[in-house]
Amino acid sequence: YPENTILSFRKALDLGVSRLELDLQVTRDGDLVVLHDRTVDRTTDNSGATTDFTLEEIRALDAGSWLSDEFAGNRIPTFLEVLTELPSAILVTELKFEGNAAIEDVLKLVHDQGAAERVIISSFDHAKLPVVKSIAPELPVTALTKADGRTSREGVEWALSQEIDTLGPRCVEITQDYVNTVHDAGLLVRAWGLGRDQGEEMTRLIELGVDGMTTDCPDILQKILVS
Repeated sequence: YPENTILSFRKALDLGVSRLELDLQVTRDGDLVVLHDRTVDRTTDNSGATTDFTLEEIRALDAGSWLSDEFAGNRIPTFLEVLTELPSAILVTELKFEGNAAIEDVLKLVHDQGAAERVIISSFDHAKLPVVKSIAPELPVTALTKADGRTSREGVEWALSQEIDTLGPRCVEITQDYVNTVHDAGLLVRAWGLGRDQGEEMTRLIELGVDGMTTDCPDILQKILVS
């Protein structure tokens, strides 16, 4: 299903998935929309930076036909739509937009919708996370990491100093020693980077004791978990 659409989220929930990962960008007029890339090129019928479009213009784009004609007419949802239309889902919300100016808007929407108990904030931009904690200390935050040294003991100490709740490395960087170190510190591990051909890697991560993983293929993970 086309990523970051209400349709794809509902289909995941139909599988029994309880947590949805989504990405936030900002439009030219300051609205929060659910889109992975900073441009609309890959997943819509138009091109350009998200910040070049107003919300009305973004909402007019086709966000489904890039994948298949059967999904034509799917739209880029707003963050508010996701919060209101999927009231039972825990939303792992990745802040993808540039800068910190929109963080306050994100957190205001979360609180206005009474969704604080079901929103987790994540980002590769680690400077955003202390800002989130300063405004909404009750929200769990996840530091997503690449090969940047955050998978070391020093990385765990950094996470503790920043009040990070979860570390999210790329799946292939996770070892048993890393999981043990993170858990010993009272933190959680969430892997990312898992695709359709990585059932063996999902199994390996489960055996290591990770607390969760982000995948475009929850159907495969669900089969592994019940086998």
